[in-house]
Amino acid sequence: MNSFKEEIDDAINDIEYGVEKVELILDHPISEINQVAVIKTFTKDNLELLIKMSLVEGYSIIEYINKTKDVQFEQDLDLQKSFDSLPNLLMYYSPEFQKQFGLKLFERLSNIKS
Repeated sequence: MNSFKEEIDDAINDIEYGVEKVELILDHPISEINQVAVIKTFTKDNLELLIKMSLVEGYSIIEYINKTKDVQFEQDLDLQKSFDSLPNLLMYYSPEFQKQFGLKLFERLSNIKS
C-alpha cells in the first residue's frame, strides 16, 4: 500500500494538467491531524480552493474564493459536499477543469490503438 505522502503526490499529479497552480500546504492547522493534507489549488477559471484530503473522509472544500464574481454559478454549489477523488471535486467546482478533463480524456482515448 502507498504511503500517505505518495497518495498526496498522486492526487496532485492527477490534476496538474487542468489547473493553473497546485501546492501542498504543510503548515495549515488541519494538516496536523493524522492522514489529512491541505491542498491549495488555483483553477484556470480564477477560483482559489483550499481542499482537505483525508483518507477516511475523502476530499472537501475548506475555503472557496471566487475571483470571477460569477455569483449565479456560486449559488448552485454545495460547499459541504465530499468527493472520492480530487478530479471529481474539481469537476464539480470548476467548469474550466471539467472542460480540461474532457479534453484530456478525449486525447487519451484517441491515442488508444485497436
